[in-house]
Amino acid sequence: MKNIFTLLLAAGLFFALAGNTYAQENHGGALNTFVKFGEDASIAAHYEFQVADNITVSPEARFWFSGENDMALGGRADYYFDSLFGLPEKWDIWAGVDAGFLIGDGDSFTVNAHAGVEYRFTNAIGIIFEFAGGITSSGGIGVAFHL
Repeated sequence: MKNIFTLLLAAGLFFALAGNTYAQENHGGALNTFVKFGEDASIAAHYEFQVADNITVSPEARFWFSGENDMALGGRADYYFDSLFGLPEKWDIWAGVDAGFLIGDGDSFTVNAHAGVEYRFTNAIGIIFEFAGGITSSGGIGVAFHL
């Protein structure tokens, strides 16, 4: 039942906002959702607010498809290195910190660091590689939908 609810929530969010597209050049005002594949498969979303040049803050939620974990809620702050490295628009490289609560079996709070890279095939779809060891941003390979 949990898997069906998670899938319906993700599909509803995707279709409800599919008419709006946000470019990542300013790194703010974008809803990023991605699916993490593998043993710890999950779906996550965060909405970025730009607070300074190349710096964003985001509320974040993560739902797992299986396992003990139900949901994680938290926030993150990211610094984008795109302009520093002179990257083309299709590439994003970032690093940041995140903090969040695990809701489910064994509720807990964590603070973690993360780093990632994304290549966008279109303005709306990209592939993410994020490296982290935490709960809210647990890293992995994913597909991003920029709505």
